[in-house]
Amino acid sequence: MAISADLYRTFYGVGLYLSFSKAARELGVSQSAISQGIKQLESELGIPLFNRTTKSVTFTPEGKELFDTVAKALTILDNGVEQLQERAKQVFESLFLATTDTLCRHYLLPYFRRWKEADNDIALHITNRPSSDCVDMILNKEAQLAIVTEFDGLRDNSLLTVTPLSSLQDVFLGGLSYKGLETFDQGRLLNEPILALRRGTTSRKFFDQVTHGACRKPRFELDNFDLLVDLVELDMGVALVPHMVAASKLQEGTVVKIDTDISVPERHIVLVQSKMVAETEGMRQFIDLLLGKEKVNSIDPNPELQ
Repeated sequence: MAISADLYRTFYGVGLYLSFSKAARELGVSQSAISQGIKQLESELGIPLFNRTTKSVTFTPEGKELFDTVAKALTILDNGVEQLQERAKQVFESLFLATTDTLCRHYLLPYFRRWKEADNDIALHITNRPSSDCVDMILNKEAQLAIVTEFDGLRDNSLLTVTPLSSLQDVFLGGLSYKGLETFDQGRLLNEPILALRRGTTSRKFFDQVTHGACRKPRFELDNFDLLVDLVELDMGVALVPHMVAASKLQEGTVVKIDTDISVPERHIVLVQSKMVAETEGMRQFIDLLLGKEKVNSIDPNPELQ
């Protein structure tokens, strides 16, 4: 028959202080409850554990041997519980965010700085993936929040909450050889060397939508917009990129916006979270930051088109 762990803790308390009254005070129970617990443990084990007199309490040889064993066992148990609690605390005090490399570099950096300034002891774990992969991480409970460029069908998923954060305007970009040229129509523009992101990405699908699939074979296919803009700066071709990615080079005058009659609709940056996951304090704080409920001490993360 298994013996209650509470009886061993009672025994440990008495053995630690060699006093029934002090053990009772430390354990927050009555002295009679301590006495009854020791009697029950001795009865179940079939051995005396303490020598009792009116003046003192001492171990029997068997009692001392059991005390050493129980002390080791309780230390292991308490340490294990403490480690589990600490691990749970670390998970609770962490926020797992999935976003794209482009949004991380050109939209979220001011918010990350403000998050650090808040000094809230909640660690931020950031994973960079394409937009669709970020949403998959939310569905698979690998991330708590995702910040992505909205794509077709995203709002149709009943398991997700999608919150608009900001608009995103794309522009056709060229090197200095395109400076001062007249407006390009679609046919002329798409006859130029085209630089684009690889197929399957949200932004590549957007490019194909804007150009009606007329550009079947770009000159270069890359994995990120920053490298795309660098190649444009070298006059390697033209590209459709978010204005915020090219803003600094446009201001410096090392690249130019190409005037074209191609209609480029506005896109949206959105926050995605699962309806099946309860919001933690860290999630609420970061959402408040994104929605402007806490002021971000920075430049506008999405400057207007120049």
